[in-house]
Amino acid sequence: MIKYLRVLINEISSIKYKFITNYPDTYLGLKLRKNYWRKKLKKSGENIQIRHGSGIGHPNLVEVGNNFILGNNSLVTANSSNGIFIGNDVGIARNVLIHSANHSFGNINIPIMKQEILSPKLSYNNRYYSIIIEDNVWIGSQSVILPGTFIKSGCVVSAGSIVSGEFPEYSIIMGNPARVIKSRK
Repeated sequence: MIKYLRVLINEISSIKYKFITNYPDTYLGLKLRKNYWRKKLKKSGENIQIRHGSGIGHPNLVEVGNNFILGNNSLVTANSSNGIFIGNDVGIARNVLIHSANHSFGNINIPIMKQEILSPKLSYNNRYYSIIIEDNVWIGSQSVILPGTFIKSGCVVSAGSIVSGEFPEYSIIMGNPARVIKSRK
């Protein structure tokens, strides 16, 4: 009986998640998502906006600052990592993927899905994270932010970029693989 009760509770929780994440971007939808994610995130600043269809995997490992926007159908996931830090005034456009860990694939005798999970360790403010996005950053649509990425303050990531590595302040970042194309200064 207890087993079935747990299954039922998990089913109800999944339905609640689907309802909240897929509710239209109306006043009520934005408010539902804001309240839902603020309770789940490791740290949440003021004035966060999570748009329709977006999700945050393992939110207990994700910190976001003030004035944060996560665009429609975007995904931030911190599974098996040291966490993700996102500063103040960060905008993430629609269909962006931020993923902080990856499978090892070095041993050809073991299926990739059975190999260890790798997650970089980046030091920031006396803590470790696997992805760091500082203040005042804009990430364009359909970009992918890979494990080990450190985007410093004031950067712009062009739409469709595949980003990995460390980028200096006020950089305009573009391409696959992403590189600095110029400075905003």
